Order: sequence, then structure tokens, then C-alpha cells
Amino acid sequence: MDGNLKKGLAAALAATVFGVLGGCGGDGSSSAPQADPVEQGREIFMGETFGNEVFFGTTLGLHQVLNGVAPQDAVALGVQVDLNKVPAGILDVMIGEDTAAKDAALADPAVTRALIKAGAVIGVKGFYATDAPEDDLLTNVGITCGLCHVTVEPTSFGLTAGDALLPIGAPRFNGVPNAAMNAGAILSLTPFAQANGLSATLAGWGPGRFDIRALNELDDSVDNPTAFPPLWNFEELQANGYALGWDGMFAGENALAGIAEAVYDLIMHGNGSFATASGANRPPALAFAPRQAVLAALSDNPDSEIDLDSLLAVQAFLQSIESPAATGFDAVLAAEGQALFAGKAGCSACHNPAASFISAGRHTDITATPPAGDLAGGIKVPGLQGVSLTAPYFHDGSAATLPEVVERFDVRGSLGLAAGEKAALVEYLKSL
Repeated sequence: MDGNLKKGLAAALAATVFGVLGGCGGDGSSSAPQADPVEQGREIFMGETFGNEVFFGTTLGLHQVLNGVAPQDAVALGVQVDLNKVPAGILDVMIGEDTAAKDAALADPAVTRALIKAGAVIGVKGFYATDAPEDDLLTNVGITCGLCHVTVEPTSFGLTAGDALLPIGAPRFNGVPNAAMNAGAILSLTPFAQANGLSATLAGWGPGRFDIRALNELDDSVDNPTAFPPLWNFEELQANGYALGWDGMFAGENALAGIAEAVYDLIMHGNGSFATASGANRPPALAFAPRQAVLAALSDNPDSEIDLDSLLAVQAFLQSIESPAATGFDAVLAAEGQALFAGKAGCSACHNPAASFISAGRHTDITATPPAGDLAGGIKVPGLQGVSLTAPYFHDGSAATLPEVVERFDVRGSLGLAAGEKAALVEYLKSL
């Protein structure tokens, strides 16, 4: 509620004061201990572009879109706002009693620009002609991992039309993907997309999905957006042979560092040199080699900004995240579902409870439309812990709810599950 915002404002002001005065001895020297790898990795995950503003800004013109987008339109596309970084003047309006002023603020692109300038828009890093506080017109913009993989605790605001729950709050580093983030729709509005006839394709990806093989060297000529995966339990999963990526291409001790380098360099267009002589993590931890056409398209870049220490820090941060504790399930039904999971339903054949609910292998017959392009070899078996927090389901987001997932497997395997058995399986999945 709005009262929590007042506490958030106090915390933000306290953090600002500490940033200026705290952490220093009487002689002005720093006494703050060096950040550990997990903290460093979180900062990189949230704030580092590795130069991708050259692509998202200079090439696509994303900053031109953001200069004119209203906050209400931005949050409708899944943008998340860090409460602790919202400028005090904007926060005063939003927690005030003047609903008309709140409505006006949410409709004003200048507010969006102010939020980006303050670093309050998670995953967006703005660049400006000058450092002057009043200079809020973006001249370039980059993105960070937080855009699609970090959500906030939403807050209820009283508006003219009634109370509205908005994604403005404290960031949650719990690995839950930002399923509301419609990155394709945002990119579809850029001058580059519109000039090159890409807008309809990009807009068609939908919330919570991104085609990682579009607009880069991985291009497989197939429109194939996949869901943002949850980011948790990696140490346990990898100890049981878990591979990263929907196609399971990354495996091994430093698989997280390897896929982080690929994402930063290829998908996010950072200044990197993945899988080449100047790559930061050579050789990358791959379970199998990509297509020769992909290898041929990779270019060496001696000036790469992506360094191994940063990748290992991001890996440490990701390895620190555990799936949130399960809540809101019927324990009695869940126990019945557990027996079905291991028995009649046959789920444990691919989701082994003793091995973090995974098993080796990839499958091509899970979704209604078989995976295509570079995913034609099949989709790996994902872990199921925390699955109740990751809707929609499957790599293509084709099942909106857990009951839909159970129904699909019932039909696929001709299991003959009764309605009560399906309900019990759903409760068991919710308990994981």
C-alpha cells in the first residue's frame, strides 16, 4: 500500500546519505570491504551492458522509443521499477492524495525519462549528452539482464479509476522470470524494426519470450521465441547433469559462465568475442557444437569488454539463488499426487525426484508444434522445483497453467487420469 512507499522513500533517502557519508573513516578513506563474488555478480547482472548500447541504441534506436513512452505504457509492457531509486518528487506525487496528479504522472513520458535517468527502471541504462540533472533526453540506451530476469514487489496505488497494482517496489532476486516483459513488442517499436519490416514478427513473440536466434549470428531463419527460464538451484541441478539452454547446449563446471558470455555477446550484443581466440571463457562449456554456419559467423574481437572475472562473478550470483519455498498447496492432495507422479502418471521417468527432477535426453514431442530450427533436436528436461512460479509452461509458453500441463501429458501418454488424479498431480507440482 501507499504507506509502504513512504517507508521505501525513507530507505532510499537513507541509502543516499550512506552513499555520501558512510563507508569512510575519519580521514575520508574507504573502509568498506571488497564485495564478494555474489555481490559483484548481482551488480553486473543488474547494471552491466558490456557496450550493447551500440546495438540497442545506435542501431535499433531504442532510446528514441523510450524518450516518448509514458510510464503506464511501459509498465503494461512488463517494465519493472525499483522503488528505492524513484526520484523523491515523483514518489511524493504517487503516494499523495491527488489522484489526478498521479494519473497525469503515469501518462507523462517525462516521468519515464526521469525514472531512467535515476536508474530506477530495472534493466535499462541510459546515456545522455551531459551529466546535468535536467538533461533527461536519452541519446543512447543499453539493457542489462535484469530487464527480463528480475521482478519487483508490486505496490497498490490509488488512482482515479481505482486502486491499481503497479510493478514499482523493491527488487526480488529470487530467480523468478519477468513473464510480463514483452521485449519483442518493445523492440517492434524501434525505427530499425519498422524500417526493416520486423515489427509484426517481434510483436508476435508475446510476453515472457524472446527469440535468442534473431538479429544475431545464431539466426536459424525460424521464428522461434522461447520462454525466459527460471534462474535457481543451479549447483544442485548441475551436480545431477543439468544442461543450460532449452536445447541443453551448455554443460560442465563453468556452464553458467559460458552461457552468460554467449548471452552477453550474441543475444544482448555486448562487445564480446564468444567462442573465438579472444573469448573470455575459452573454450566454452558446450555439450555439443553449434551448427558450422554459426561457428563461421562468430568473429574474433581482441577489444572485447567481457572478461572472465565478470562471468565467474555472474556465475557465483546465479549459483547463490534457490527456488522460493512452495506455498498455497493442499498437502493431502499433494501426497496423492506424489504417488501418481512416481506411478501411474509416469512423470518420474523424465523428472527424477532423486536427481533434482531431471533426466538426460531431449524431446521433440512435448508441445503441440514440434520444435524447429536449431531446437529441432529436442528440448531438454527442465527441473521442476519452483514450477508453480514459472507460468506459462514449456519452451514456447504454450500451456498457461499447471492443469493444462497435466492435461497435455495425460493426452500425450494416454494415461487415462481421472479428474481427481489430475488435480492431485497439480497440487504435487505446486508443492515442489
